[in-house]
Amino acid sequence: MTHFPYPERQARRAFSLIEMLVVIAIIAMIMATATPALMRTMQATRLSSTGDSLMGAFTEAKQLSYAQNVPVELRFFKYPDQDFPTSAVQLYRSYQMFKIVTLTVGTGVSAQTQESVVPVGTLSKLSDGIIIAADQALSPLLNGQNGQSLDDVKSNSSGGVGYSGVTNAKYNAIRFMPDGSCRKVSAQQSGFSQLDYGTLPTSFLTLTYNSGQEVTTGNLPKNFYTIQVDPYTGKARNYRPGF
Repeated sequence: MTHFPYPERQARRAFSLIEMLVVIAIIAMIMATATPALMRTMQATRLSSTGDSLMGAFTEAKQLSYAQNVPVELRFFKYPDQDFPTSAVQLYRSYQMFKIVTLTVGTGVSAQTQESVVPVGTLSKLSDGIIIAADQALSPLLNGQNGQSLDDVKSNSSGGVGYSGVTNAKYNAIRFMPDGSCRKVSAQQSGFSQLDYGTLPTSFLTLTYNSGQEVTTGNLPKNFYTIQVDPYTGKARNYRPGF
């Protein structure tokens, strides 16, 4: 009987179950250690990007006011967070730029002069997870007369959705003037806004992370982004403590 030779099969060494479990355990430990740091880095990047964009809006508003010789207003809109339905806390989540023009309404003896706003560009929303603190100690620049906010309604509108695109939103505003100064809009009366000079130590606002609750000096995260505006020159500068 004839036998045909078969090629020799080389034995291949495979991973054992114990080795695979050890590798999986090591990967899990690395992920558990690195994930928090990665999340902090991503949050810090969003915070920096949002703050830098807002700094650019301040600079643009100042330059536009000077170039066109008209007041330019930045409105900051606040409303509850839709990601936290049970929270009624109103925080600043978007902003938009407006040129201020003067119009005459009516004719003859009934004619009245009043301010009107002309939107510049589109509404800018803050990045996901980033808000501007509404606390007076953290954002005194956005506190109007007696800390009150104005209703966000469009011209000739009796309510509903205003420029923010959110029902019943409120806003506070600052206004850059052609002379280079920056003033707070504290109230509206007889068709005109009341403008107040702030002081340098109180002319700032603070961007931070959104936790679904009011942010105060007592629970302010270590990483935040502060923008200060000189009320007399309109120059903005930022401050970041890091994380």
